[in-house]
Amino acid sequence: MGNKTIKNLSDYKDELHRCSKCGICQDACPLFQTTGNECTVSRGQFIMLNGVVKGDLKLSKNINKYLDMCLKCNKCTEFCPGEINALDILLCAKHEYFKNSFQGKIYSFLESKLVFNTFLNIVKNFCGLFHKKIKSKQYERKAIYFGGCISKLHPEVNNFITTLLNELEIESVDVNFNCCGMPFLTTGNIERFVEQAKENISKLPIGINTIITDCASCRWALNEYKKYIEDEKLKDIEIKSIYELIAESNITFESTKNISVTYHKPCHENNNVCEKIISSIKNIEYKEMDNYDKCCGFAGFEHPEQLKQIKPIMNNKKNNIEKTKADVLITSCVGCLISLSFITGFRKKTRRLITFLKDYCKIIK
Repeated sequence: MGNKTIKNLSDYKDELHRCSKCGICQDACPLFQTTGNECTVSRGQFIMLNGVVKGDLKLSKNINKYLDMCLKCNKCTEFCPGEINALDILLCAKHEYFKNSFQGKIYSFLESKLVFNTFLNIVKNFCGLFHKKIKSKQYERKAIYFGGCISKLHPEVNNFITTLLNELEIESVDVNFNCCGMPFLTTGNIERFVEQAKENISKLPIGINTIITDCASCRWALNEYKKYIEDEKLKDIEIKSIYELIAESNITFESTKNISVTYHKPCHENNNVCEKIISSIKNIEYKEMDNYDKCCGFAGFEHPEQLKQIKPIMNNKKNNIEKTKADVLITSCVGCLISLSFITGFRKKTRRLITFLKDYCKIIK
């Protein structure tokens, strides 16, 4: 297992120069839509970073402040006519600032294997006392479930995933993974992200090529491993969401009571499978939220300055949620779950789709 060379900002000088400053990213960026601040959108950030590469500007605390404001939704990349991966450039710039800043030293300690993974394992051992793990049935087809950090808090979800996979005649292979590493990557702590990725990859059993996850952001982070690590195990690995497997099967669900639900689509969810599953559940009324696929602003919770900038985004999301008058708010990302709970003041029943299916529904074949 080997590391690919972590890029320097200067390695992106061609991409920074290639940006035509067309402004399409302004229409795509949820933060620019609410602030109108050119420094919060990739076009303006490229101008600053191009100055850094040329030596006209220093990668300062002030520039990093604007990089931090980015919500990492990657919408600018999706709509860029020049196919420039703005998020890759931004994360590289954050990494260069991270290495030499006091803030980076604090994050390095808090995100270290000793602190972060030890805390998760303590949580896992404690929560595991209250939920006995069920054993998967054996089938020829096998898959590995990646539960991420949240599975340490809710081991009962692991049991439900095992049940679902068994209904699909798939054996659930238990692997003691740690965090996917997304928190490290988005703060600029790329070395720690690579360390975490290598640890998770080392636990992959030979011969099983499918990893299942129920979190859109975990899936995104797992797919990023190939950018930073050379490993034969990654060549044939397929990372799928449990919802894709459900949609491909003849499994359906029925709510145990008549309720209405609405859905927030995470930025890292790249298909409409979840909406299809929700709308097909019997005994529920699906109320589509206005701008249901607009960013909830979770990545802006890091600093007080960011919170001020994303307040309009949060207010818009809150108004759209309330307009549905739905009984339950559903999403498919752990980060969005935290954000939406905060936005609604923890008064709205907010669930990940997997926990909604577990707690409110029964399986019908």
